Amino acid sequence: MRQSVPDDERGAIERHVRELDRLAEDLAILDREIAESTLDDPAIRRLLTITGVNLTVAAGLMAAIGEITRFKSPQKLVSYFGLNPRVRQSGLGTAHHGRISKVGRSHARAMLVEAVSTAAKAPGPLHAFFVRIRARRGHQVAAVAVARKLAVLVWQC
Repeated sequence: MRQSVPDDERGAIERHVRELDRLAEDLAILDREIAESTLDDPAIRRLLTITGVNLTVAAGLMAAIGEITRFKSPQKLVSYFGLNPRVRQSGLGTAHHGRISKVGRSHARAMLVEAVSTAAKAPGPLHAFFVRIRARRGHQVAAVAVARKLAVLVWQC
C-alpha cells in the first residue's frame, strides 16, 4: 500500500535523496584517500590488529595521539582521552570515584566508544569483559570500560 505525497513534497524528497547520494559518493572518495595515505604507516597497521578498530578509527586515533612515546604509561593516554574516573578526596578521607572525567580529546574518545560496538560483538576477551560489566552496571558503563581497555591496547601497540 502506497501513500500519496503531494507534488511539491515529492520534489523536495527527490532533491534530498540526490543530495544524500552525492554526499555518500564524497564520503567514499574521502575514505579511499584516507586508506591510500595511511595504509603504509606501520603504526596504523598495528592498530588495525585490535578488534573493533577499522581504518578510519585507526587514522583518527593516530591523528589525535601524534607520537605515542609522549605518553609515559597507558594511564596517561586513558587520561588524555578523558576515560579516567573522576576522584574526589579531601585530606586523608576516603576517595570517591565518580563518572569519567571527559577532559581531553572528545572526538578520539567517541571513536573508541564507536569501536566498542564492533569489539563487543566479536568473540574474544573484549566481548567477555563487555558482557560481564554490562550484566552488573549497564550497557553505557560497559561501553566506556571497554573503550578504556582499547585505549590501553592502543598504547601497547
